Amino acid sequence: MSISIHERAQSLRRRLNEPAGQIELFAAEAAGVFNDAHLRSHVLWLGYELDGYGFAGLRTLHEVLGLPPEDRLVKHVSAYRSQRGQIVEGGQPTGRPFQHFFVEPLAEVVQAANRVQQGASSELRLDFGGHVPNYPTAGLFPSDVFDRLLLGFRAALHLQLGSVPV
Repeated sequence: MSISIHERAQSLRRRLNEPAGQIELFAAEAAGVFNDAHLRSHVLWLGYELDGYGFAGLRTLHEVLGLPPEDRLVKHVSAYRSQRGQIVEGGQPTGRPFQHFFVEPLAEVVQAANRVQQGASSELRLDFGGHVPNYPTAGLFPSDVFDRLLLGFRAALHLQLGSVPV
């Protein structure tokens, strides 16, 4: 007797709460579930989560995912990938806020979160390299920025797995 796509989605949904679970493995497994359910945009989303959002500045998130701008998945991804920071100029925080869309693959976000957890600082300075015109070269973020991104991803994945049809 084979297990249905919906049952696979629900099983994975339950396991998302396991603290020791590797989020990249959950994402890869979910991509298989979404593929079997013919949810193409969800498969694209998880591909970008696993490989990174290298499209920054080229196309909008909704275009990349092939969804309307108001789609729930677009809103969720934008919410957890966009984190509020403070512009740094000349090595000093300016107090001016900005939103940064983190483009790194999940594996790099996990590694960064683990590195930050070993430090004691409440703030984290990130250098962006100055490659994007009219964009800050550095930003200051709360030290839990990567943890919040990962929690947001888990929450979005949990919700999206719940939408797999019976």
